Amino acid sequence: MQTRKQVFTGVLMLVCASVLTLGGLLIAGCSAGGALSSISTSGASSVAVPVSITDDPGDQVVAASLTLNSIVLTNTKGVTASILAAPASFEATHLDAVQEPLFTAAVPQDTYTSATLTYSNAQVAYFDASSKKVVLTTATLANTSQTITFPAPVTVNNTTTALLVDYMVANSVAISGTTVTVTPAFHLSAAPIPAQPTNGTNGLQRGVKGKISALGTNTIKLSKPNGFSLVVAVDTNTQYQGVSGFSKLAVGQVVEADVELQTNGTLLALRIEMQIAPNATGVMLVGPVTGVTGSPATSFTQMVREKIAPATSVIPVEADTITINSSTQFLLPGRYNNLVLAGSPYTPTFNASTLFAGQAVAVYANGVTANAATALSITLAPQTVGGTISSTLAPTCLSCWSTITLTLPSGSWLASITGKSTVTVLLPPGAEVIGSASPVASTTARFNGFLFNNNGTLTLLAAVEGPGAGTPINAMPH
Repeated sequence: MQTRKQVFTGVLMLVCASVLTLGGLLIAGCSAGGALSSISTSGASSVAVPVSITDDPGDQVVAASLTLNSIVLTNTKGVTASILAAPASFEATHLDAVQEPLFTAAVPQDTYTSATLTYSNAQVAYFDASSKKVVLTTATLANTSQTITFPAPVTVNNTTTALLVDYMVANSVAISGTTVTVTPAFHLSAAPIPAQPTNGTNGLQRGVKGKISALGTNTIKLSKPNGFSLVVAVDTNTQYQGVSGFSKLAVGQVVEADVELQTNGTLLALRIEMQIAPNATGVMLVGPVTGVTGSPATSFTQMVREKIAPATSVIPVEADTITINSSTQFLLPGRYNNLVLAGSPYTPTFNASTLFAGQAVAVYANGVTANAATALSITLAPQTVGGTISSTLAPTCLSCWSTITLTLPSGSWLASITGKSTVTVLLPPGAEVIGSASPVASTTARFNGFLFNNNGTLTLLAAVEGPGAGTPINAMPH
């Protein structure tokens, strides 16, 4: 693996997973109808601007969704440009440490001083201390719009520009007993797309899930859970997992891709993993386990943050009950296998006996009826864990792993649901470090990886370390 490196932070560059170029290899689905989002009153010619979204998480919040109804930019003369042609719903908490594409906008070339967002349909899932359960509720919206004034004017021109929407859940959600109020707090920033991406802060997108809706000449078109689509190219260096190569990909497969923004504005797949074979009714449900029945587990409840299905819903979050039977397969994903090739000091198992509340999974089922499904397969999913570093054990050799003890925030949903106050983080040599050269005790940090219960000790096999909440980091190198 590569040597440990430090990545300077600041205003993060957008991880661009939905870039449209004028040439031909393009991101095709920028709205539900596949066209660029643009309703302009400025009269200026437009350029394609990818818009992605990330999250500053709230410790008690298990899931939070919102529908963006409009995004309107205002230029220096007060002329407006609406860049969202159709409402876009999203779930935010799975974006802790990552960014993902929202849509691509046709934005008039101009200089803008502010953006006005309107929104609706706030949902929040949280751990209720009295019932000791995760509760999903329709929250009260304190307002339905806000205007963000840019610290410095944002210029959009024919040089590729990107926008990043940060939904700051920690500052947005207030929970008092069973009353949940959402006062959405957004941060909207712009950044040029770099000539050469090197990490998750400046042009890489890991773990992009979608259903293949079309295949071209060395390209795949992915339909995303939010109803939008994107097109990704492959080359001779693209790594395949679950299939032997590009020729074995097929329309209807659900895949996960790690993509890199190229200098010409296109997206190139570094890795493609086939996760579900073509199935007209097949659905993938991604989110944390919130409760387990039986030992070994015969069923469990799941807070679904992403639902990849034949049809998308307006409100993306749902609480489902998943049945496990003798035919259910338990799988470790390709990204996990890449990680343990680094020589993990801990080799866990993943099955019905080790499944626990707090662990993130991706369930494959033949549809969901009345919030219930039978799992054909259950795949371990990456998740981000944040807290305060209480101790560190430096590696004793160049190929050895670091051991970090992370104290979870008081009242965090993970601590509440597991009854654990700490997580042992195992960080491999060459793990990406965002914001500091090495883990430092008494500082806040977040780690992205795969979570296990190791004989009563929560253990995270991590590949990425980042600073405290509020700063997006790249999730899981390929």
